[in-house]
Amino acid sequence: MIHFPVLRTRRLTVRMRELAMIDAIALAAIPPHLNEEATTAFLRSAVDDVQGVENPEDWTVQERTMAVCHYMASTLDDGPDFSLAGGKANFSDYLLGEQDYPSEHVEVGTIEGDRWEARHLTGALAGAIERLQGELPGVSGHAHWRIGRMAAQLIVNGDAVPSAGDVDAALIERMRVIANYPESAFVQLLDAFEAARHELDHLFLLEADEHGLMALPREDSAAEKPPARFPVGSCITELARYLGGKPAAAGP
Repeated sequence: MIHFPVLRTRRLTVRMRELAMIDAIALAAIPPHLNEEATTAFLRSAVDDVQGVENPEDWTVQERTMAVCHYMASTLDDGPDFSLAGGKANFSDYLLGEQDYPSEHVEVGTIEGDRWEARHLTGALAGAIERLQGELPGVSGHAHWRIGRMAAQLIVNGDAVPSAGDVDAALIERMRVIANYPESAFVQLLDAFEAARHELDHLFLLEADEHGLMALPREDSAAEKPPARFPVGSCITELARYLGGKPAAAGP
């Protein structure tokens, strides 16, 4: 039985447990492009107790990444500061341990007569972006994630995409609206959003490419490091992957 230290952040106190084999097999069966779905399934199985925000889908994507990395730090062979990117980097190159959850919302500004705010990206919202890939004609990959994050995180005149209920329907409708803005208005909104959302950074600097979310290295990292992902598939054994019908894991 593996011992996990208690994970404490500003909003969460989390006690974790080792995955049961049946949960690891189920995790291995999730298609590899559904990273957020796999992360939610992993957290529901690996979290033994949580004080604070109970539902992992309501955690920020940074808090979710922190919990996954906490599990990796206790289970991977190279210890708490585990290696990444084929040994080119370590966990500590990405962790903003001194920077935790800031305010709930930040001001974006007034654009085209509307008042805009930005909020955190949660697991529920990130999962919806992931599921909606290909639903907006002509938009895919990196563009899908960029517009999806804008739709999910931006609040216009107090109106936000709900984080419960039919999130997918609400999010795709907001994505359509934003994607159909005139180009000048879209660029202005995007620039303001990018500036504002960095005020919400905590624990990790998370960006997105065509494959989904990824962590950027700390700005004070000693040398240039590549972006990193922390796939939950790295948390399960090769036997679980085999029984779940998957090839060997590539590692974080």
